[in-house]
Amino acid sequence: MKNLWREGNFEILVDDVGGLPPKEMHLLIKRCGTVSHQSWKSSKKSPEEFIRMIWRVKHYSVLEHSWFTFFISSNFEAEKGQIELDLRRGNGLFCITSRANGLLVSGNARIYIEAYLRNPTTTTATLLHFLQNRDPLLFPPELFKVRRDLVIPYDFIFNPSLKTKKEILTHRAMIVLFSNVSRGFTHEDVRSRNGPNKIASYTQRSTRYVDPLKKESFNFILPYTPKLPETLQLQIAEEAYSLQEILIFFAQLYRSARNSGLRPEEARQWLPIGIETEIAQTMNLLEWYHWFIIRTQKAAHPEIRFVACHLLGEIQRRIPNLFSEFTFRTDDDKIPYCVVNIKEEDKFLL
Repeated sequence: MKNLWREGNFEILVDDVGGLPPKEMHLLIKRCGTVSHQSWKSSKKSPEEFIRMIWRVKHYSVLEHSWFTFFISSNFEAEKGQIELDLRRGNGLFCITSRANGLLVSGNARIYIEAYLRNPTTTTATLLHFLQNRDPLLFPPELFKVRRDLVIPYDFIFNPSLKTKKEILTHRAMIVLFSNVSRGFTHEDVRSRNGPNKIASYTQRSTRYVDPLKKESFNFILPYTPKLPETLQLQIAEEAYSLQEILIFFAQLYRSARNSGLRPEEARQWLPIGIETEIAQTMNLLEWYHWFIIRTQKAAHPEIRFVACHLLGEIQRRIPNLFSEFTFRTDDDKIPYCVVNIKEEDKFLL
């Protein structure tokens, strides 16, 4: 058991998901999926076996840690409008951008599959048929039989070059794994999701299937205050308790609940919101942009702001110019925050 203070961190698993070949995407899906059971190091399944298991147990959210982009060529506005209508009737989550000579279309595996199932048209059938041929493990033909009479020779490009800032932000996705963060962090985190052309998908460590006492991960994230953690004590009734004593009490309370016969999913009712966790999240860069706007501002929760600012600094180094509207400042508690200046012509960022 440990008290952790300002140790929240991140790992960028990949900053361009759509550019991965199938085997690398399978490995990435397994990496994200095993976050829930904290089993990345112990899992003996290959990525292929893991994905087959996901299909079998119907835990489809894990498949959302994927990304695919097409450019569908068309010089006719009516045809472009019909293609977009076919896609949005199938799944309103598609990210779609119009060019003069066609449409850019992006989404994760689940979006493409459900779009065909809900609205089997030439557009949804042709895209899914291509994805099944490219990656039959992630898009199993035996589970989703595409009507061949709907498959047509569309003029399209898979994983096309993206030309403008708007296209890159909308049609490029990034996966980040956050660790040494609290459940308070993740409660804040998952609330900032989805708008037009924005996609967000999550896999978080489960407190149903991960017993923190057995995994030796009963760690507590201290408030991100300027006080040194070892000097902070809590006064309860007439007694003063150190942070370590409080943490031991929480662990004993949880252990007592387990020993009384309660399952982890029931005993977790006594876990504090400051319990340490981790979460993997896949979002297109436009949703990441929105996330940075609300999570790096001065009014944001100090813990998530601390981690978000450090992540943004790394992104600015990795992908120059896309996030240049953010400027860093430091508050009185030495925690960074950002101010953002978005030009009128870039209102699509909001």
